[in-house]
Amino acid sequence: LNEEAKSLFEAKNYEGAESKVAEIEALEKAYKTAEKLFNGEKEEVTDEVVNKAKSVNKVKAFADSIKQIRNTMSVGTATDGGYTVPEDVLTDIEHLKEAKKSLKDLVSVETVSTMSGARTYKKRSSLTGFNVVGEKGAIGQKETPKYDRYEFGIKKRAGIYPVTNELFEDSDANIYNELTQWIADDSRVTDNKSILAVINAKPQTELTGLDGIKKALNVTLGQAFKPTSKVVTNDDGLQYLDTLKDEKGNYLLQPSPADPMKLVLCAGATTVPVEVFPNSDIPTAENKIPMIIGDLKEGIRFFDRKKLNIMTSNVSVVGTGEEAINAFEDDMTLFRAIQRDDVVTRDADAFVNGYITETAQV
Repeated sequence: LNEEAKSLFEAKNYEGAESKVAEIEALEKAYKTAEKLFNGEKEEVTDEVVNKAKSVNKVKAFADSIKQIRNTMSVGTATDGGYTVPEDVLTDIEHLKEAKKSLKDLVSVETVSTMSGARTYKKRSSLTGFNVVGEKGAIGQKETPKYDRYEFGIKKRAGIYPVTNELFEDSDANIYNELTQWIADDSRVTDNKSILAVINAKPQTELTGLDGIKKALNVTLGQAFKPTSKVVTNDDGLQYLDTLKDEKGNYLLQPSPADPMKLVLCAGATTVPVEVFPNSDIPTAENKIPMIIGDLKEGIRFFDRKKLNIMTSNVSVVGTGEEAINAFEDDMTLFRAIQRDDVVTRDADAFVNGYITETAQV
């Protein structure tokens, strides 16, 4: 939300920025309230919990003493003593490391309050300058600005996530937090697919190595977009760019001097930032490594009608026939996630939907 507020402020959308700041303040207030409630629950540790902990220690001590008896009892066989040895099973959920990036951070995001609408823009035109007019000569008519519009229509994207109530009651893990985190990741993937669909609606351009990338920047995008352009690619694209060298053998992909955690491609006289997404988010299809080049904030507009909204119910019914789930009858809790948005092309000239043929790598 801070990032969105900053972007809106920089775009001089002060009303939108103020709205974001209000959302941030509301979240901070909600967090403080939740924190107080959580700390209060932690203090309510009952004697039963303490006794259970002591009981676990007694079981472990008993198991340790059993290990010292040298007779036919063995750990390897359950009935000969294996049942007495506690297993080292942790119910705390471990999370495998994975890359999580959102294309939404690279495009222009606008919060709207209507189901549909349009935005007006001035069309590009080639100005020719004034005509030379002699004394008492007629002054010719010149072309005036022309305007056009692009439209948006909000779409609803949603999903149901069923969870048994036994899992909530019996699990030591915080299943609610686990599931809400899972849903948030699902929302991010949804956004990425929506944005990629709009990018891929533009015809693809094959880029012939580094020279093709340079031409896309210098000629296709030109001076209007080149200074603010980025190269967006995937893991395969990173591998390709990471092998490029100049005539002196120096690698062309380097850490950014301003931020060593980010990468820049030294393409001739141009240094362009590189954004790398996992292959799972931006896949390589038909041996075509994606190389999306340009200014996506100018090229793509994300209209956000409603932020990700999650509701739960233990009495709802979803589906029909054998696929139906009756939360009340089946003793389940249903999580419903909804987001409403639309993604449109704002300026198709602001980016190149390029690719490098995988078999042509050097």
